[in-house]
Amino acid sequence: MSLPPENPAPPQDQALSGRRLVSRRADGVESSGIRKIFERVQFMDDPINLSIGQAHFDVPEAVKEAAIAAIRDGFNRYTVTEGVPELNERILGRLADRYGYQGQQSLVTSGVSGGLLLGFMAALDKGDHVLLPDPYFTMYPVLAGLVDADWSGYEMYPGIPLTEAALEAALDPEGRSRLLLINSPSNPTGRVLSAEELDIVGAFARKHDLLVVSDEIYDEFVYDGPHVAAVGHVDEDRLLLLGGFSKTYGMPGWRMGYAVGPDDIIDAMRRIQQFTFVCAPSMVQLAGLAAMDVDMSAEIENYAQKRDSFYARLAGHYEFPKPGGSFYMFPELPKGATTEAFMERALERKLLIVPGKAFSARDTHFRLSFAASGEVLDRGVDALLALAEEFAEG
Repeated sequence: MSLPPENPAPPQDQALSGRRLVSRRADGVESSGIRKIFERVQFMDDPINLSIGQAHFDVPEAVKEAAIAAIRDGFNRYTVTEGVPELNERILGRLADRYGYQGQQSLVTSGVSGGLLLGFMAALDKGDHVLLPDPYFTMYPVLAGLVDADWSGYEMYPGIPLTEAALEAALDPEGRSRLLLINSPSNPTGRVLSAEELDIVGAFARKHDLLVVSDEIYDEFVYDGPHVAAVGHVDEDRLLLLGGFSKTYGMPGWRMGYAVGPDDIIDAMRRIQQFTFVCAPSMVQLAGLAAMDVDMSAEIENYAQKRDSFYARLAGHYEFPKPGGSFYMFPELPKGATTEAFMERALERKLLIVPGKAFSARDTHFRLSFAASGEVLDRGVDALLALAEEFAEG
């Protein structure tokens, strides 16, 4: 074994006579806490994984066969940037049928994450300001930083109604606010915005001349009534609606979403996509057409039952309202527990959950996912009840 040199080489970011090799923008992006847990699972023996943000069921067979057929038929090259016309027509037609949406442009994106990035890049300049919900999906503040925008959080904790006052409190006092993001059903809380709350959003956006970006990736996972979309509550000329196929059809790794909105925003996103993602995966676009003919109501009903059972067994041991959608719950930590202590005890039981501070300026909650088999959920409940008892005993 050779000895290390007496004068080791300088760190990479000090190489080339002190010039940085990594941008300050990249330095500002910390690794996702959720991805860290995802990577940790690979090395654990039989974990109880309640951290995952994807449906546990498989892609429907008809959708798989459509993708396989597209590959075998040679549909493997670029499509037009905005996506195949037939798919965009189906997307717009579904929105028109369900919500009366009259928009004329749809853009197929590489997942809703891709749509979010394109939307932020198209709508925001350096120094602009964004209003984000708190709790938020972990990607939202990172995207603001990537486009050199500032952001503030508005109150969206479960059980607290959304008010104009909460939005006003998050508005930039210097008039730099340009974009208001909403997410319903919510990741991480499972909260569903009501029609009245969306009316508040629409009126507030009109009053302050804001673009509303509505992330509706969990639109099918609504359990106590039909999904209330932002369409019809927010003016269509200031609404960018994002949806996708990842959650509903169990295909998150296939990376396909869509964006519909004002012509100028969609056109800007399309031009940026030409030089970034180029287009969404070609064979997946044809699979998406097949997916839109598949009835997923049985899977959604199964998740409603999971929600009911999981909540019933944890209620009284943890504080949180029953979520109305998605497949997440956001309970408060037991009284007297710190995140560090709670997470440590959870890991001792092979229980994987996500600390609430990954999604919020507050450090008072944690996120559970009930997108798992019944056996895993049973083990998870047992571990959570044991944790609640342990912390109750001090």
